[in-house]
Amino acid sequence: MAQTVASDDRCIALTAAGERCSRSAGENEFCYQHDESDPTVSEAETTEDESTDDQSGASDADPEMDEIEVTADVDDERIEGILSIRQTVKSTAGDLVGHPFDGVSEISAAEEGWSAVVEVVERRSVPDTQDVIGRYRIELDEEGTVEGYRRIDRYRRGDTASFEPTQ
Repeated sequence: MAQTVASDDRCIALTAAGERCSRSAGENEFCYQHDESDPTVSEAETTEDESTDDQSGASDADPEMDEIEVTADVDDERIEGILSIRQTVKSTAGDLVGHPFDGVSEISAAEEGWSAVVEVVERRSVPDTQDVIGRYRIELDEEGTVEGYRRIDRYRRGDTASFEPTQ
C-alpha cells in the first residue's frame, strides 16, 4: 500500500502512525508543525518498497515485536497531539484573549477534545514581578479548533501562592 504525493495542499510529512499529515501546507510543502527533517510521503514509498519482503519474516520471528511497536506509535501519536495543541494554543492565545501571550501551564485531554490553561500579561509593570498575569482555560475540539475560553484566575507575577488544580 504505497502512499503517493497528492496534488492537494496538505503537508507532505507523515504522522507517527505513518499516515499523511492532514494540516495545510505552507510554501515549503510542510505545515507549521513539520519540516524537512520529518519523514515524508515520498520517502515512505521508497521505504515500503524496500521492506515489503522483510515484513513476513519479522512477524514470524518475534510476534511480540509488532505489539511493542503499536504501543510506541500510540504514545508517539499522543505526544504529537499534545504538541500540536500546544502550538495551536501558543499561536492563538494572545489574539484570542487580547493580551500578550506569556506561557502554557497545562494541557489535558477533555471529554470531547482538549483543555489548555495559558497565561497572558494583562498589565505590564516595572519591575516585571508586579505584572498582572491572567490564567485562561481554552477549550478545543479533537481537531484543535478553539471552542471557547474563560479567565480562571489573576495574579501578580511575583506571587508565590500555589494554584488549586483547575477543573
